[in-house]
Amino acid sequence: MSEQPNKNTTPVKSNQDDELVKIALSRGMFFPSAEAFGNSLGGVWDYGPIGLAIFNNLLKEWRNVLHRIGAVEISGGVILPRIVLQASGHETNFFDVAVVCSQCNSIYRVDKLLEEVDPGRNYEGLSDEDYLSWIKTYGITCEKCGGQLTKIQKFGSMFGLDVGVQNTDGKGVNAYLRPEACQSIFLDFRRLFSLYGKHLPFVIAQVGKAFRNEISPRNNLIRQREFYQNDIEIFFLDDSQFKILDDNEIHLFDKKNTDIDKIRISEALKKGLIETNVAAYGISVLASFLGTVGFKNEDVRFRRLYEDKAFYSKESFDVEVKKDGDWVEMIACNHRGDYDLSSYSKLGGDIVKVDGKIPNVFEMSAGTDRLFYLALYKAIRSDGERTWFALRNRIAPFKAAVFPLLSKEELEGFAEKLLETSVYKDDLYYLHSGSIGKMYRKADEIGIPIEITVDFKTIENGTVTLRDRDTMSQFRFDSKNMDSLIKDSLDNDFETLKKKFEVH
Repeated sequence: MSEQPNKNTTPVKSNQDDELVKIALSRGMFFPSAEAFGNSLGGVWDYGPIGLAIFNNLLKEWRNVLHRIGAVEISGGVILPRIVLQASGHETNFFDVAVVCSQCNSIYRVDKLLEEVDPGRNYEGLSDEDYLSWIKTYGITCEKCGGQLTKIQKFGSMFGLDVGVQNTDGKGVNAYLRPEACQSIFLDFRRLFSLYGKHLPFVIAQVGKAFRNEISPRNNLIRQREFYQNDIEIFFLDDSQFKILDDNEIHLFDKKNTDIDKIRISEALKKGLIETNVAAYGISVLASFLGTVGFKNEDVRFRRLYEDKAFYSKESFDVEVKKDGDWVEMIACNHRGDYDLSSYSKLGGDIVKVDGKIPNVFEMSAGTDRLFYLALYKAIRSDGERTWFALRNRIAPFKAAVFPLLSKEELEGFAEKLLETSVYKDDLYYLHSGSIGKMYRKADEIGIPIEITVDFKTIENGTVTLRDRDTMSQFRFDSKNMDSLIKDSLDNDFETLKKKFEVH
């Protein structure tokens, strides 16, 4: 318990992904699915207990946002009839562009292949000739055999299904795994509006899985074939109803207005950099949420899209996080207009009109696994002796850890009593074997913010030691105040806790 606080901690820079995955695998945070058979599919991952705890805490904070904006939450089916994806335009428009090796026929998603060489440029929507020209310019060859990449082809990115009794010819699909979780929200709007809404704006949210047949999934949880999405769909007619919730200063990236960088949301709206009130409202919601879960302003940017926006969108922003000098998309914001409900109506879908009009939709769609991974990525730290995740208290896998100093019956008994009588007992991490230093390291490594140690002074006077994960600083406090301290730790730093709870 005599560690020296080290305030010279820095984010891990070299091989940061490798270090993150190393910890994740060693602590069972996340790992490849079907690992016993080598996960031959790729792009599918499982969450272990510690990873799932962090994941669920992120969702808890997300659901606080839903409560704040008055959303109702659903859980829709992941199998959708073919006509839905025909009506939405996905069957026609939802594809990736692939490039094929002339020797071994390996297939790669061409835009992502080019972005790995030049992260600062967007390569979506180019002609076949342009793609091949860029590949030649960068000297990109097949990763497997070194052959030339010479053929461009479209690659459908939805998983088709034959559901129920097969067609006699055995051909075709009559359903798809949903490529976007939002489709369930649009399909359910009519029923939910009649039950819970009957007035606009009306907000529906969902956390659920979506499926895309990625050509070459990579970058761990960043590009997967099976993944979670957090979707919020705001149905409205009158844009003037929306007011900015928190007028945060954001990093706005707009390639047509390069002199703009940091700007208040209200100022961006006033200057037309954000065109609609609903978009400004959505951006304010997301900026506050990202700050709550630990992302710093300088690591997040809102990128306005132009020709690279979705085919259905009137106004779009991607929320991106800085990673190794690149920017990785984490949340999509799209003003979808009345595209979705109108498209359903044209193919016979039963939709509802409000005041004789089809509602518009503004969407905030977060890649949940990306949110999880990038939160870990931005939180990883090292001081030369240890590596750990400096996670915000609210998303850490446990609120605190409790340890006995030694494996002595009286110390373990006191520690176990603390656990059992705490209102936070399901959120406390308990170890009672190994040296205290090793127990500290284990708790640090998975991101537990504070650690409580029971020692021989505890038996004498009831005080225990509190240790800070990031600085390793310590002070003693009365164990009777443990629950109050843990509650305060959710929104206060270590020094504030020390001023309030320390005893001498």
